[in-house]
Parts: sequence; structure tokens; C-alpha cells
Amino acid sequence: MPSGGTEVIDALGVAAGERLREGAAPAAVCGELAAQTQWWWDAVLAVGRALGIPESELLRRLHGEPERVQGEFQPGEGDLYGGLMETLGVFDVAKQLDRRELLIAEHLRSAMGAMGGVASGRSLGLSRRLGVGELASVFRSLARSGPRATCSRPVEFWEALVSAGELLKLEEGIEDGTVAQTLEECRAHLAKPQRMYAEADERGSGKIRQTTATHISSDIAR
Repeated sequence: MPSGGTEVIDALGVAAGERLREGAAPAAVCGELAAQTQWWWDAVLAVGRALGIPESELLRRLHGEPERVQGEFQPGEGDLYGGLMETLGVFDVAKQLDRRELLIAEHLRSAMGAMGGVASGRSLGLSRRLGVGELASVFRSLARSGPRATCSRPVEFWEALVSAGELLKLEEGIEDGTVAQTLEECRAHLAKPQRMYAEADERGSGKIRQTTATHISSDIAR
């Protein structure tokens, strides 16, 4: 693919490392470097190298040809290009989750599976946040949206969120008690559909018993 060459990428990589150590966001650094080269993918490679992400993984996350993606932008829109890289998760650095965090992530994925469908863009965003360890953020996001009105499994959804919330609550430093508050809301939602389904089952059983009694009475009359 078109490139300024190894020397250009090496120089950009040094600059990227310096800016990242200063606390700049990877997307912002990418935008800055894109203004310094004709081939914007070199800027992505430089930031990726500074973050320890190999080119093969950067390409996989891009979901497209670098030259074609750059062609969607006008000259001077390097900052927007960097923003797209962030949205696609190109610069995400996966967090090494401990045993408790892995279990939380498993519960959150179970909740996503029981939602009854998730828009592709949102699914990508939730998966990215799980990968970088933003578990509390995903928990709150799922609780806010709740399961879909159709094609979902609400009891399974809220059960998974309650399990995730109980484990998250054990984490120290949760600010403002937002996880604890969201957990209580999830418990309330879980109790509500269970009562509804129990009542529906009772009504259904009553109808069956009534129908059976009617058939028996008819048989006796005949």
C-alpha cells in the first residue's frame, strides 16, 4: 500500500510516543501526524507502533483498505480521520482482566445476548468498551436501555445484569454510588417481570383447568 517509507514511519513513531507520554489521546495524535504526511495510514502505523499494536491487527480493526478509507476525507480533515480510527477501535489497547472482571464481562455479554437485538454500531461500541475494561460503563448503558419490547428474554437480561452489578459493587472506588443505584434498579426490573410471568402462568393454568372441566362435563352429559 502507498507509504512514505520506513524512515517517515519511524520519525512519526517517535513523535507519536512523545505525544502519548504527554497524555494526548491516540486519535488526536493520529490527526496531528496525518497533517505531516501524504499517506495518513503512516500516521496510524506510527501511533499503533507507539501503543504496541502490530500492523496486522490495525488492518483487521480498520475493516477496509487504508487508501480507500483515506479517500473518504478531504485534505485537512486529519482530525476527523483520527476520530474515525477511534470509533473503529483501531487504537484500543485491551485490558488484562482478572478473574472477577472476566466473570462480570461474561454476565454483560449474556445480557447483550438476551436484549432481543442490538444495533451493529452500538454492539461494536459495547464490545470495544468491554475489551478495554470499561465494565461499569457497559453495565450502566445496558441498564439504561433495557431489553427490547419484542424478541427479548427480559428475565434472563435482568438476571445477568444483577449478577454483573453485584460483582461490580465489590470494586473499590466506584464514584457517586452509581453502580449501587443502577443495581437496585435492575433488581426492581427483575422482580417486576417475574411477577408478571407468574401471574400469566397462573391465568394460563386456570384457563387449562377450566377448559378441561368443560370437556369432562360435556362427556358426562353425552
